[in-house]
Amino acid sequence: MSPQHWQFRAPLHSRLTDSKTLQFNATEASFDEEIRVAHAAGLGYWAYLAYGRDGKLDLAHSMMQGLKYHRRSGIADQMNYCLIATLDTLGRANGFDEATKRIHGLFSDHNYQRTQDGRPLLFLYYLDALLPSYWNGSLVELGKSMSHLRNQTTSSGGKNPYIVLLHAPPTTAETVRKQIAVDAISAYGITFGPNRSGTYPELQRHVEQYWEDELAHSSGSVVPTVMVGWDSRPRKETPPAYDKRDYTRIDKRAHVTIATPSEFSFACRQASRFMSNHPDRCPYQIALIYSWNEYSEGGALAPTLGDSSASMLRTASEVLKACRTGEN
Repeated sequence: MSPQHWQFRAPLHSRLTDSKTLQFNATEASFDEEIRVAHAAGLGYWAYLAYGRDGKLDLAHSMMQGLKYHRRSGIADQMNYCLIATLDTLGRANGFDEATKRIHGLFSDHNYQRTQDGRPLLFLYYLDALLPSYWNGSLVELGKSMSHLRNQTTSSGGKNPYIVLLHAPPTTAETVRKQIAVDAISAYGITFGPNRSGTYPELQRHVEQYWEDELAHSSGSVVPTVMVGWDSRPRKETPPAYDKRDYTRIDKRAHVTIATPSEFSFACRQASRFMSNHPDRCPYQIALIYSWNEYSEGGALAPTLGDSSASMLRTASEVLKACRTGEN
């Protein structure tokens, strides 16, 4: 986001050192301010993508800095959190006890997000590419780690985790969900793909149809995903070193416009209605929003240099607070 035309999307803790350089200066104080903003807007929880080493969650990993700040914050209880586990943080085939133990260890945090009846919420971000190297290409082996995590949690007196698979499309997600025996399907993000442009209202109609497709193709529960937008042009122009996608095959101009505050508020209300209309398939009335801080990849709700007051959150706060208190 160093190019001047993208600097407005940088996080509020960024500092402009000259006309071409951004410096990121996240601190515990700046993180606490994000907690306050999210809490005031009515968000119920943050979902942290897991990073690790050797198949296990590593809380010292540089990409887990936010969770580190959150867990030791003096106002941590203002914002719940849960984990988005990945196939490379759940262990390996025939060797997952320590990996699942590390995830289970987070469930005891007082602000770990739970369902109304006390089940710790866990998302699982599924990538086919990791199945061969970590799970011998076997969904059955991956399912064993899920079962082991459930057993670890219940045997220590906790409630059975509510596990939500993040994968697309819905037909494929349902196949995986059944084989690894998790509770629900959802999607990390819902887009048109990397090479199609569109308006946010067009994306919203696509998203709502996607929710219906999840209902139609799954016999499990559904967690609807709400999108802020999908404008990944900053990342297409300057891919980060860890992003290994082949951008020569991707239209660098294609994007979906970021929602206006009123459009985002409407999208949240539609998700609330969807869950209310399908209480049997959305038993815990949980939704996932993309995203809090994907500043360059698609769109973020967190305060930025161009929107320091987090206008989308403020506009949507009424519906978000209603969802959090179960009044949707």
